[in-house]
Amino acid sequence: MKTDIHAEYIELKSNWFELCCTLSIGLVGSLLFVHLDLPLPWMLGAIFTTTSAALLGLNIWVPGWLRILGLLILGALFGTTISPELFDDLLDWLPSIIAVTGYVLIVIPPTMLYLIKVVKLDAITAYFASAPGGLLPMTFIGQEAGGDAKVISLIQSSRIILTVLIVPISYALFAGYVPSGKVGTGASFASLELKGGLTLLAVSILGFIAMRPLKIPTPALMGPMIAVSFISIIGFKVSEVPDPLVAVGQCLIGSSIGAMFNDVKIRTVARILFHGSLTSIFMIVLAVGSAVVTYYLTDIPVKALILAFSPGGFAEMALVGFALGIDVAFVVAHQLTRYFFVILILPIIFRALKS
Repeated sequence: MKTDIHAEYIELKSNWFELCCTLSIGLVGSLLFVHLDLPLPWMLGAIFTTTSAALLGLNIWVPGWLRILGLLILGALFGTTISPELFDDLLDWLPSIIAVTGYVLIVIPPTMLYLIKVVKLDAITAYFASAPGGLLPMTFIGQEAGGDAKVISLIQSSRIILTVLIVPISYALFAGYVPSGKVGTGASFASLELKGGLTLLAVSILGFIAMRPLKIPTPALMGPMIAVSFISIIGFKVSEVPDPLVAVGQCLIGSSIGAMFNDVKIRTVARILFHGSLTSIFMIVLAVGSAVVTYYLTDIPVKALILAFSPGGFAEMALVGFALGIDVAFVVAHQLTRYFFVILILPIIFRALKS
């Protein structure tokens, strides 16, 4: 432990200037996207400017502990959306949750086959690039599994960008929907209670620590979310995560993703983004179609269903839900079901079919 901390200190001491430049570039991108009123500005803006800087030859660097900090913040945010009433709703949501898993089974095989046969990706990279589990989990888990994190993040990023652009704009054009403009729950530091805030902090850290030895994917995200959800359900009061802190977390994560593109050629990025966009459009169209069919079968509001089916991942779609003022618990419940299905169940199915 002491050796790891010392090594990180030495690395930080050697790269402090690169880190300052990276965070500054990421912040500029976030503020630019905020000014342009684009969706998920704090994350996507940072991804855009840091990735561009890396492709232009600048050394973009973010230490692992800062990425973990960003994930901890978002994990705690999503955990605060879960309440005891969620279990009363789960039974009503069961048909749509089953429909979401059906969507996954339909959409992954043709997308994965296209990426293997046309784009010439290896099977691991193609799987995590195809799986609608979200940018953060798929990139980091795919990297741990031996996939190409750069390719996975590019394809997942193109999917997220298209999804978070198409969904809110479509809502505004065809449903007269006005985004709430929230980064998170709308909480501020002024409304943060000392006891509730300390409880939230302690539980988030303990959740992360508890998940690490269990080999749960992305423990920095899942640990706080599960732990905060649990104590909320059993009746403990926790404060909401202030929006400025959520913005910081998104900017840190966006900058860390941009750091993956050091020494990557622009031509390679353009090629992967092209194919990633094609597959993403296919997945979005199928998601909207599945949501409409499910609406007619269940009478659940189609606006919420589209976010539940959208292939952007639970972290990103939850953030879009906050921005659009849609029931975030509903979105998270469906996206998490799909996430665990992608991570835990589908690999078993594919290994069985392969053998």
